[in-house]
Amino acid sequence: MERKIAFISDFGESFYVGQVKGVIKSINPNAEIIDITHNVPKFNIKAGQFVLYSSYKYFPKGTIFLVVIDPGVGSNRKAIAIESDNYYFVGPDNGLFGFLKNYKAYEIEIPKNASYTFHARDVFAPFCAKLSKGYNIEDIAKPIEDIIKLDFREVKVFENYIIGEIVFVDDFGNLITNIEFNENFKYVEINEIKISKKVRTYSDAKKGELVFLKGSYEFLEISIVEGNASKVLNVSFGEKVKVYI
Repeated sequence: MERKIAFISDFGESFYVGQVKGVIKSINPNAEIIDITHNVPKFNIKAGQFVLYSSYKYFPKGTIFLVVIDPGVGSNRKAIAIESDNYYFVGPDNGLFGFLKNYKAYEIEIPKNASYTFHARDVFAPFCAKLSKGYNIEDIAKPIEDIIKLDFREVKVFENYIIGEIVFVDDFGNLITNIEFNENFKYVEINEIKISKKVRTYSDAKKGELVFLKGSYEFLEISIVEGNASKVLNVSFGEKVKVYI
């Protein structure tokens, strides 16, 4: 059974993306490779996890997710593959897949001739190509007990407020937090600025207004209507956000 491959990385516009695809196609010429994005901020595991978390459920069952945000490449971190009820996930064991539940984990053997700095091409791509051709995962990888846990959704909850952070900034400059939205939210503070305008959609406010709302992935987002909140507020990834209930 042929399986699709969905690719996420922090490679940007570099030729690394093409090389990874070339290896996959060399092993499985019929492989269908879908680029989710290669513009994850460099080395930002939480942002990569957010992209994966927000994307995978929209893909057909059996899809293989190749996710490479790998600041520890060449170290003693494991190369892993995950089998869940409906999908496969392949990449470094650095927390990227820590939000997953009900899975089987496997370690991928790293070939002796693999580059120390390009496991996406030399380790993960060949493995994904074999999976895409219908190989059984247990025949090409070794079962392991556990993986490194990381969950970008972890926040600090107090009696009347929650503290989270910006985990992604989209191309419009909208600030996406790791705080799951609640209709009882009263106002938001970020970078010593109070935002009290809560809207359902951008058209509920005037151009240039600073607002907060439930984004399309159920998280609290901070936006400027037809503007760029990241630039105007001078904030980016990791900035703390406090929301009052």
